[in-house]
Amino acid sequence: MRWRLLEKPDHMTPSRVTGLSLPRIRQLALIGTGWTIIAFSVLLTPLPGPGGLPLALVGGVILLRNSASARRLFVRLKKRYPRMLSPAERGLQFLRRRQKAKRRAAADAAG
Repeated sequence: MRWRLLEKPDHMTPSRVTGLSLPRIRQLALIGTGWTIIAFSVLLTPLPGPGGLPLALVGGVILLRNSASARRLFVRLKKRYPRMLSPAERGLQFLRRRQKAKRRAAADAAG
C-alpha cells in the first residue's frame, strides 16, 4: 500500500506531462502559420495594391480558429469597438454556418 504513493498517477505519465500530442503540434503549427502570414502581410503593405489587408485577414482567421488567447482578445476588442469589428464577426458567422451545413450534410448522408 505504501509503495502506491510513490508511483506516478496516470495523469503524470510523460506523454501527458509534455502535452505535445499530434493535434497540439498541428495547432501550434497553424498558430505559427497565422503569425507568419500576418508578418508577411505587413511586408506587402507598402506595395501597390490591396495585397496586405486580405493576407492579414487570412492570418487573423487562422489565429482565431486555433488560439484561445487570440479569441479572448477578439471578444474583448469586439465588446469595446463593436462597429469596427462587426464585418469580421459577420465573416466568422458565415464560416460557422457553412461548417455547420457541411456537418449536417455529412450526417444526413451517413444516416
